[in-house]
Amino acid sequence: MSSKFTLVLDTNVLISAIVFKGIPEKILKSCILENKFNAVISPEILAELVTKLKFKFGFSDELIKEWELIFKNTLKNMLPFYNTKVCRDPDDNKIIDLAVFSGAKYIITGDKDLLSLGKYKDIKIITPTDFFNLQS
Repeated sequence: MSSKFTLVLDTNVLISAIVFKGIPEKILKSCILENKFNAVISPEILAELVTKLKFKFGFSDELIKEWELIFKNTLKNMLPFYNTKVCRDPDDNKIIDLAVFSGAKYIITGDKDLLSLGKYKDIKIITPTDFFNLQS
């Protein structure tokens, strides 16, 4: 792929990259370390990530602060307009809104509700594995 495009990594993909590694980690590294893609994040996604790392996975405040700094300094932070109402789970609309606002080409997620859409406008909604296979 010749030109860099924008990705939205859903919270579940970010958590998988941090906690479970595998393909989500490879995708995150390709954004952060290799600068292959422009990954965007919103304050809401970052807040959800922090909450889940702390309360679901028991991360220390210090480790959470480190991850917060990494994401604030390496991903493009954006505050989209929140007006989309297309998802079965209303909480997922923030992912769509960020993708539209940022001009993302892909939403990468493991969320079945988002994946069931397949596409929104010109934004493809795919799993980490499918995205990784497209790039290989």
